[in-house]
Amino acid sequence: MTTDIAKEVIAFMEKYNRHFEALSAFVSEKRAKVIADELTWLLDSLTVEQKFIMEGNDLEAKRLALFEKLGLAGKKARELVDECPPELKNKLLLECSAMEKYVETIKSTNADIIEIIERKLSVQEKLINRTHSTSSTYTGKGVKVTKHNTSGGFFGNV
Repeated sequence: MTTDIAKEVIAFMEKYNRHFEALSAFVSEKRAKVIADELTWLLDSLTVEQKFIMEGNDLEAKRLALFEKLGLAGKKARELVDECPPELKNKLLLECSAMEKYVETIKSTNADIIEIIERKLSVQEKLINRTHSTSSTYTGKGVKVTKHNTSGGFFGNV
């Protein structure tokens, strides 16, 4: 790999990492909002999340096209670092490591979000089932009412 090609790859990786950094911050904020049950924020954030997804897809398409143009199609990050000129090797390694860290953080945070939501839904389901199965009516003397007497009275038969 030439110095010019390495510089072009590094410049693109820096841009890609800015995207992943912003996405990581967004997903972290989303996790906090899920924990806090801020449903309005979560609903409003869907367009922001869709924007991140579209930007990520666009960047990946550009990366594939760039790597194809530079003759690097199918190369893994480790291979790129190994082939990089010595004076730029550390910079490329830093960018690749940063991207790997961002991707792992995003995956982990998304898994946490799913787990938190599943736990919250499970608790809600248990509360709903318990409420329906254990709700009872008692008289003023503490005797459980098994049948309501709706005959006569103010409204008549209902």
